[in-house]
Amino acid sequence: MNDASGPLLNPLPEHGGRLAEISRRQGIERHDWLDLSTGINPWPYPITPIDASACQALPDHDKALHDAAIRYYLGHPVDTGESRLHPSLTLLNIPGSQWAIENLPQCCARGSVALPDIGYREHEWRWQQAGHRTLYYDADSPDAVMGDLSGIENLRAVVVINPNNPGGQHVVPHVLRVWAAELQRKGAVLIVDEAFADATPEQSLLPDISDNIVVLRSLGKFFGLAGLRLGAVIGAGQSGIMQRLSSMQGPWRVTSPAQLAGMEALADQNWQHGMRATLQRASREQGQWLEERLRAHGDVMRWRQSALFNGFDMPLARARQWHEAFVHQSVLTRLWVVDEQRAILRFGLHDESPQANHQLEQAMSAAGKAVGKTA
Repeated sequence: MNDASGPLLNPLPEHGGRLAEISRRQGIERHDWLDLSTGINPWPYPITPIDASACQALPDHDKALHDAAIRYYLGHPVDTGESRLHPSLTLLNIPGSQWAIENLPQCCARGSVALPDIGYREHEWRWQQAGHRTLYYDADSPDAVMGDLSGIENLRAVVVINPNNPGGQHVVPHVLRVWAAELQRKGAVLIVDEAFADATPEQSLLPDISDNIVVLRSLGKFFGLAGLRLGAVIGAGQSGIMQRLSSMQGPWRVTSPAQLAGMEALADQNWQHGMRATLQRASREQGQWLEERLRAHGDVMRWRQSALFNGFDMPLARARQWHEAFVHQSVLTRLWVVDEQRAILRFGLHDESPQANHQLEQAMSAAGKAVGKTA
């Protein structure tokens, strides 16, 4: 377990999808980019066009969206829509899972929090901003996590990103429930970020969660609706954390357009089933194509696959070379620095249009020539 309780992260964490900024810096028009820097579904849910009248009045209480979310996240079996929402559980619709990431650290007394050493850095930033001591466990070796935490004083929370972004790792639900039981004896909470879980719902902890588990969900990744800013947080209704989160929500927490689109997307089981198959196939085929070409240059240390992206561990210097070479070809990847020696070069999916296929093929050829083979 590594301790990084020193200075706050500086600068703020960077993210994929910053096309406006990168277009200005590179002098390349935005529409000329092939953006593979995010893990957002390139085939977004086809929401019904929303009339301007939906934006005119202040949003009503989102009961219809709440009911749709309960059926989607906690229904069993899904095909019948029967709810298994335990009376002790609370589901809050929120303006994106990012909102919960920003506010959860303020719901815990200051102490120690354990985070994956590879993972979405907003978690790390927000816990540090709230004054917590941040510790790091090896996200590639989850079996050792509970042993590493045994002697930690004032442990408040363990954060798991499941499946992990950008690492693709996954901890199976029954192991997470064992962790939660051990953490409950320590008076700590298990926070599970399932923003990428919709593509592989069998990996989710829902609906069977204990009182000290908080689960975050998002409509931005699998549904491809990141601009809606819509998600959910689910946990025990009597827990102090959920009560504090609820009190932080304003009276118009989710916009009317987001409510309408969310209700439609969460209810469309046919689209969901078909899209899961599409993403699994597209990710596998893209990953094989990329892995073959990158490995020819001797750089791939590990291939990390998920339904919405493919990542490749490389020596840091080589990953930077590839990333910059792709930028010069108007293809944006995500460079995630692990440490001073290693990085993950992550590729999101594209829409498989002839134009996107051609652009990626041309960019790979040109980038490969620019980078050359590892000596």
